[in-house]
Amino acid sequence: MVMDKKELKDSWKNPNLLSSLRHAFNGIRHILNHHYNARLIFLFFIFAILLGFYLQISNLELFVLGVAMMVVFIAEVINTIIEDMVNLITREFHPQVKIIKDVAAGVVLVAIAFSLVLGYCVFMKRIIIVWKNSGVRPAFLSSM
Repeated sequence: MVMDKKELKDSWKNPNLLSSLRHAFNGIRHILNHHYNARLIFLFFIFAILLGFYLQISNLELFVLGVAMMVVFIAEVINTIIEDMVNLITREFHPQVKIIKDVAAGVVLVAIAFSLVLGYCVFMKRIIIVWKNSGVRPAFLSSM
């Protein structure tokens, strides 16, 4: 059976909002189940949020942290899409393909650096206070 252009286009359309949401959640589930880096980013996100609640950061700081982590996750998803699309087109080595993949990975690295700087700004003062109040002195500071 040969489909014309309209039938082909309509076959990829979601008939309703529920169907669209189901496909979106399937995509998120796929990336978390099949891509290690996305899983790792998601776990760091959960850890950062829990640490934020434990250290009683403000709502604004929690929001900033959430935005930073979402930037990293979105960058990783886009990187994965680019890599998978390129792999779908060709499996052969090509210098331009390497550059495309390297640039996509570089975007993720920049997003992670941005997130780490914001995390440092949000957490470091509170971590030092908790550290001082605990009475535990790290081994590397014991010799000083």
